[in-house]
Amino acid sequence: MTLSADSSSSGDHAISSRTSSSAELILLVNGPGELYTWARPLIAALRQQAPEARVVLALLPCPFASGYERGVAETLEVDAVVPVPETLEFIAGGRKPAGCAKLERGLVIGLGGDVGFPGRIASRLGYAAWRYSFEPYWHKGLEKLFVHDARTLERALRGGATAMEIGNLTADALNLEDAPAKQTGLDVLLIPGSRGFQVTHLLPFFAGVAQAIRAALPTVRFHYPRSALVSEADFALAMSGVKVADMGGVALRLEGADLVTPDGTRIALHDENQRYGLMKNADLALTIPGTNTLELGIAGVPSIICLPLQKMELIPIENPLRYLEHLPIIGKPLKRKLVEAYLSRFPYFSLPNMIADEAIQLELRGDLTVGQISAAALQLLERPSERQRIKARLEATMPKAGTAQRLARMMLTRVGVT
Repeated sequence: MTLSADSSSSGDHAISSRTSSSAELILLVNGPGELYTWARPLIAALRQQAPEARVVLALLPCPFASGYERGVAETLEVDAVVPVPETLEFIAGGRKPAGCAKLERGLVIGLGGDVGFPGRIASRLGYAAWRYSFEPYWHKGLEKLFVHDARTLERALRGGATAMEIGNLTADALNLEDAPAKQTGLDVLLIPGSRGFQVTHLLPFFAGVAQAIRAALPTVRFHYPRSALVSEADFALAMSGVKVADMGGVALRLEGADLVTPDGTRIALHDENQRYGLMKNADLALTIPGTNTLELGIAGVPSIICLPLQKMELIPIENPLRYLEHLPIIGKPLKRKLVEAYLSRFPYFSLPNMIADEAIQLELRGDLTVGQISAAALQLLERPSERQRIKARLEATMPKAGTAQRLARMMLTRVGVT
């Protein structure tokens, strides 16, 4: 499915038959990770527990957004999708979005985005405001903050928040997909990110790694679940390989359902909705920092998390400093130094390692090469006992499913539906 950044207006998804419900639940979502791993399982739980409830998904701006989030949001089982401009207009005091019914009772829950937005929207609608977050940020407009672990809860309570630990929604997202039948042999999953700049650089880079692995282990199978947030233009650019001339990597061609490298290495191309099933069957994954590292950890997949710094100036920054790269001459070098300084503050950059405070997954950072990554991958592929050790540590430390059902039940109770 090809998604358009100019999907149909929110009027097409506006007030549905569920306006007869006495309660409305508005989920605020600001980025690809929150959309897939937080909103999707929570919506599924709400629909299971109270099919009659009105559920609205309102999109917020995000520096990591691809422009295709709205198209993905409209595939979810919600009564309306409010696009970013309408959400911001309402926050700024403008008209109510067409997709919001403003019913007798309601609840706004922030799943990412500015900490003050849920309270602002809720106050204008006469609803309660909650927030779910991996960070302890609090705002006076919130009624309650839900966090994923005890350490974050402690920080939130110290900051004066009305908060409680509820668990990690990401674990529930993986339960939405079943694994296909596992074939004999080794399967390697390539996840080069979901944003255009990531895929154009890292898909051909990881394809080069796949080529090198296959030269040593010819029977290994490779899989790439293409994100629905990647545009056709960015995918074509990635296939050309032109963005990795100074990094290594190879161009690709499409043959049927496979991507094929110059030496004939085949990488099976999958829809994104097969991603979690593929994770459950993978023996190894190659990926980059982000929510995907947590998904892989929960799925128990030994992974190599790569942070190539050859293109450090492309890494997004979630504040006005992200505009530095546009300054002539000094912009890109200055941004590189700021990113380097920021990264040096953290001993780990993958979420499983950060959660466990332990080097479970292998992290590689620096001016990485195809040879360096393929050598590390071969070491793991040829050592099943080491992969099993990693899987056991992930099983012991990663969050478990159940959060979506708990949070949905509390939301519905708050608005008097159950």
